[in-house]
Amino acid sequence: MAAGAPVRFYHGHEGCRYFVVPKTRTDWWLNKINGNKIRDAENEAKLVANGRKITTISGCKLKPKTKYTGLQNSLKIL
Repeated sequence: MAAGAPVRFYHGHEGCRYFVVPKTRTDWWLNKINGNKIRDAENEAKLVANGRKITTISGCKLKPKTKYTGLQNSLKIL
C-alpha cells in the first residue's frame, strides 16, 4: 500500500480551486510543475508494477468541510 499527499502548488492539482499558476516566472513554474507530474506518474507506475495499491490524498480534500468524506473516499481505494 502506498498513499501520497502531494502539495497542490508543486504538483499542479488540476481542478482544485486553490491551485493557481504563479504570475511571475510563469514558464519556469509550469516547467517545474509539469516535471513533477511526470515524475509522480513514473514513480506511481513503479509502485503499481511492484504490486502496490496507490491512493492520493489531496490537501483540498482535507479542508474542514470535506475532510471526512475526502479521506474516506481516498481510503476506499486501499
